[in-house]
Amino acid sequence: MMISRLKSILVVSLTLVMVLATQPTQAEKVQDLYTATWPVASQSGAERSRAIAESFKQALIRVSGTRDVSRSPVVQNAIANASDYLRRYSYQRLSAAEQMIFEKPLLLKATFDKQSLLSVLKSASLPIWGEDRPSGVYWIAFDNGQERQITSEDTEFVAAGLTISAGARGLPVTLPLMDIDDKSAIEFSDVWAKSSTALRNASARYATDYWVAGKLSKEGDQWQASWLVDMKGRTQSFTSTGLTSYEAIQAAVNRVADSLSSKLAVVLSEHAQEVMISVENIQDFTSFAKVQKYLNSLGMVRSASAIEVSQDTVLFKVESLTSPQNLIEAIKLGNNLQRSQRSSVYDTGYGTDYESGSDRGFSDGFKEPLEGDFHFIWGTR
Repeated sequence: MMISRLKSILVVSLTLVMVLATQPTQAEKVQDLYTATWPVASQSGAERSRAIAESFKQALIRVSGTRDVSRSPVVQNAIANASDYLRRYSYQRLSAAEQMIFEKPLLLKATFDKQSLLSVLKSASLPIWGEDRPSGVYWIAFDNGQERQITSEDTEFVAAGLTISAGARGLPVTLPLMDIDDKSAIEFSDVWAKSSTALRNASARYATDYWVAGKLSKEGDQWQASWLVDMKGRTQSFTSTGLTSYEAIQAAVNRVADSLSSKLAVVLSEHAQEVMISVENIQDFTSFAKVQKYLNSLGMVRSASAIEVSQDTVLFKVESLTSPQNLIEAIKLGNNLQRSQRSSVYDTGYGTDYESGSDRGFSDGFKEPLEGDFHFIWGTR
């Protein structure tokens, strides 16, 4: 019965376009990825020209995932002619907190032509990071010498610093609500001490791809911060400093963005290679639709389609524009696909286990209904 239901997936796959349009992806789509901003003191022509050039550089950083884009002569030439790529611009007045950060009253907002911008990055052989990106919830415990609290949307200056920093890198971020549910789940001391158990439990309600905990305090004339990042159990610790809390937060956000982009932003090849990925525990058509949409949402995937079904496992043929290793790293960051523990002996087609770097052989002890190059389990997180 189960096999029959799943096999019908392949029969009606032509209806997926309509179905997938209503299904949520696991990552979050970044709105206006090809739009960037720059603070200005006035709307004069000279200020506008400089702001458009700086905004274009910022847009290139957002899309490529790397802060080193301007090292390329191709990019330098494009930035010098930034107005050629401009579609529209506008001004907006900054909030009080934003004016304190930028020390300017206005923000120029510039939108650039998507295909032209991508062409610049491709010509410079720079990576491209797609619009669907992992989202994170940021728990920041700060002590300014007068008060100690966990940052929320109500903490205006720190919240503005996080929003500006994340926006500059194209990162979807969330601050905790600090409502009664959050306050019953976590305390200031938990965030200050970066208690993994409390933070993991409190972060669950936000359903993000990772969480960040920060301890931020003012010491003398500087702000000091220490951070813990948890990406599905893989943790990273580091520190940052700044003359303002914004600078300390910005350094942390850049560190997180650099880590994510190193896995997800790739130099795309003109030629796709086929990678077979089997996904277990697909119980119904809705689950299948979500898996297929997630695979197709990855920036390095040209297309992903189901080619075979056996029991609760579906085999997908994925046309990847990057290496299998980069593809698998991207998939592992999703909320609902977990690499099978038996993948190192089950996966075939590639002679090296990318998890350990060691050669792997075929084990007759593992006989699976469908063989793919890589094996995942759906809905286990």
